[in-house]
Amino acid sequence: MKTPAKMSSLSGLLPLYFPRALAGLDDRLRAHWLVRGAGPRDITVVRRPSLPKAGLLVFELRRGAGSLVVKHPRNEAGAAVTEREWAVLKELDADSRLAPWRDLLPRVVGSRGPEGTVAQTTLPGVPAEQLILDSPDDPYTVVAPAMKLLADLRAATGRRRKAADRAPAWCEAQLGALSAGMPRYRSGRRAAEFEALRRRLDAALAGAELTEGWTHGDYHAGNVLLGGVPLRVTGVFDWSSGRADGPCEIDAYTFVLALRSTLTGRPLGGLVAETLSAGRVPDADRALLALAGLDPDHGVADPVAIPLLSWLWHVTNNVCKSPRFGHSYGWLAHTVAPVLDECARWAGARP
Repeated sequence: MKTPAKMSSLSGLLPLYFPRALAGLDDRLRAHWLVRGAGPRDITVVRRPSLPKAGLLVFELRRGAGSLVVKHPRNEAGAAVTEREWAVLKELDADSRLAPWRDLLPRVVGSRGPEGTVAQTTLPGVPAEQLILDSPDDPYTVVAPAMKLLADLRAATGRRRKAADRAPAWCEAQLGALSAGMPRYRSGRRAAEFEALRRRLDAALAGAELTEGWTHGDYHAGNVLLGGVPLRVTGVFDWSSGRADGPCEIDAYTFVLALRSTLTGRPLGGLVAETLSAGRVPDADRALLALAGLDPDHGVADPVAIPLLSWLWHVTNNVCKSPRFGHSYGWLAHTVAPVLDECARWAGARP
């Protein structure tokens, strides 16, 4: 794959936001430019839906019965994502502990292309999110195999660790990236709210023991593929936030939280803030977490430890993948502000 020299200069003339029809045309043009030297008559480029704030152009190349997923950075943030995912997929492939699940993980193909373009193998199956939306009254059938996979991976790669010992990697790094990505929270009242978040995390994780092991970091129904009878996981993709030494429990809670948001239409921030205010994980979430062999009260003195840590990783991943999140008033108001408000309320009530 080669990117023409004129491509970058042409990109600078394109508007920042497109109407959907024009965005689709732009995606197709970019994709065809990227693969123009790879036998275009034998390749079908299939555009995938992408969020307006995404820093990546993602498309699928089909040649005969085979296909590849291609991720091409739109900007520096997107290039950082593909660089990170490239490294994570290589690490996953080299980890012998993951041998039983090798077919569920994408593999990089060839070397990284111009500007950080990455090609990966495709995975079979239907997104779990689609199946859940098709049968919203009975999500357990879809959720169960996705959660069981997490239990298996945690058992194969995890070990118990004191959360306080892992705070620099699990919290401080995320808080630093989040602060850098949200300019509005660097001064004044909002800076005080951000400091309250830090204090709430410290209190929640004090004395806690969590499992360190392979963590996807963005495990939700849109990134899990299912198929077969009975239903089983056939693939897990988008590993750019993955790491071999993350807090495993956050994957299960991220999945449950995103599921509840999808089924109720409520933003994540409000759901997490309610859990913080109540001081416990809702019963409905507990039932789903049990499918992954998790009890949110196990190993923690404060039951909100896992929800708050999961939320932190989620919002940090967003601002790192696309700086536009941190400047979006709507996203900040619905996803970030409710949690920080609740942390500030908690801090104000402390002696």
